[in-house]
Amino acid sequence: MFYDLSIPWPVKLLNGANIRDTKDKSVSELYNTVSMLIGLGYTTIAFDYEISDNKIPSNLLCPIQTSIFSITYPDVNFLTRITIQLSDSSQSQSLPSLASKFDLVVVKPTNEKLFIAACTSLDSIDLITLDLSNRLPFHLRHRTLGAAISRGLKFEIKYSSSIKEINARRNLISNAASLYRATRGKSIIISSNACNSLESRSPYDVINLSTLWGFTTEKGKSAITTDARSVVVHARIRRQSYRQVVEINSTTPTRRVQSQESSDPTEPLTNKTESGKDNKRRKL
Repeated sequence: MFYDLSIPWPVKLLNGANIRDTKDKSVSELYNTVSMLIGLGYTTIAFDYEISDNKIPSNLLCPIQTSIFSITYPDVNFLTRITIQLSDSSQSQSLPSLASKFDLVVVKPTNEKLFIAACTSLDSIDLITLDLSNRLPFHLRHRTLGAAISRGLKFEIKYSSSIKEINARRNLISNAASLYRATRGKSIIISSNACNSLESRSPYDVINLSTLWGFTTEKGKSAITTDARSVVVHARIRRQSYRQVVEINSTTPTRRVQSQESSDPTEPLTNKTESGKDNKRRKL
């Protein structure tokens, strides 16, 4: 099973365009991109709605319509995703309310302070993404990224930007290699972020592409299979449980015997056993 967890949802559809209007260029490109990805072997696709505003609306609803694709492709798992471009710490207060509206909640920090907060303390998120096609305004340190990995979070690399521009390709190679070194090759997923079918690549092309960033073949494959699946599972657990706490009630056999034979819970079982033997001897 191959995963692509970032397909941008067209802006025109956000502004009220009809998802069934295939004459619209952006809508037809979305259909073509989905058809291409499925033809290449992807079985899980996430549509991404990105917010760059400093203030997240309190009444925000999910604008992504996955039902029409689910009917056409019943064997493919379609997910909804929201990406919050973090530019202010106050935005984190709105994250818990988004967890029930989207399948995946992703943050995109714009400075080092917010990046550290996302790695160490932000709850209700499943993935951290960065704009690796440009020079990062901070260094990627193993200690910071390790804190995120210990919390079950993953980091994302998007490759479509490197297809369009040479400078973006150069920056992506450098930044992706730095991310790989800082994480020791752990907890990284690769997504296309393809706006049209020409920007999508087959899973094995993505694996080969990842070797340019220092990935091994096994790590490259894991980035679009097992590690990507872990993001989806993490999101599902987050939505269906509270801080991943499970209560297990168990009773030991000795406690059940003790409660049946003695009304005094402090009386040891050995005394009961000895008294029983004495009664048998007297009868004999």
